[in-house]
Amino acid sequence: MCCSKTTTHFTSAHTPRERASSHLNMAVTHLLPLLALVAVAAGLAIPQPKCHMPQQWEARVVRFDPNRRYYHNHTSEYRAYGRYAYDGDQQRKAWVEDLEYGNEHTEVRLSVLELFSEKKAYVTDLKTQECKIYPLENADWHPHDIPENATFHGFENIGGPADYVSLQQWHVHPDRHGGFAYKTYTQQCVPVRSDHFNNATGFHFEEFSDVTIGIHDPSIWFPPTNCKAVATLDLAFADI
Repeated sequence: MCCSKTTTHFTSAHTPRERASSHLNMAVTHLLPLLALVAVAAGLAIPQPKCHMPQQWEARVVRFDPNRRYYHNHTSEYRAYGRYAYDGDQQRKAWVEDLEYGNEHTEVRLSVLELFSEKKAYVTDLKTQECKIYPLENADWHPHDIPENATFHGFENIGGPADYVSLQQWHVHPDRHGGFAYKTYTQQCVPVRSDHFNNATGFHFEEFSDVTIGIHDPSIWFPPTNCKAVATLDLAFADI
């Protein structure tokens, strides 16, 4: 997934921009009812112990910023779809994604490996096979666990009366950016949503699907051998 030997194929007939627009419309359509549901659940919720999320898993991921705000003279707008691997024990992440970002709506396909034990991110443009090493000295590790300061807001049922999935809802304020976060997990503590908002960059949507526990190919954690170091971390590749 992260290495030059690993290739991930996307078989959807829709383009990344079409899929992004569909997800954006769905998110905006359901945002207000969801906030109302959260408010009701908060009033009815009983204390819920924090579950322990699996520390190694893989999933499909969708991420985007519907607010299109500007941050340090750069747009924070982006849309990304891909495969994602997470290892909380070793503090590392790897993913392959189709990404559209910035004022020019630049489209790239990237393989990214973040090794926080080394404070390095290896980013490969899969079209050109160019690999760059970005420093992570000023970047914090972003775990997907339920934070210590999270508040349980109740349960959310996805589906109908006879066929549904019940999700735990957790609200975090303040989160690591000084804003707030909304997270959902299954009853087995598998992560499903991880959204957050702050005044600088606005609302960020992140959703996981087809989650599998464990890492099927440990070689994804091996960095490519053709990478060159760069001085600063590009905002487009930052772990938001």
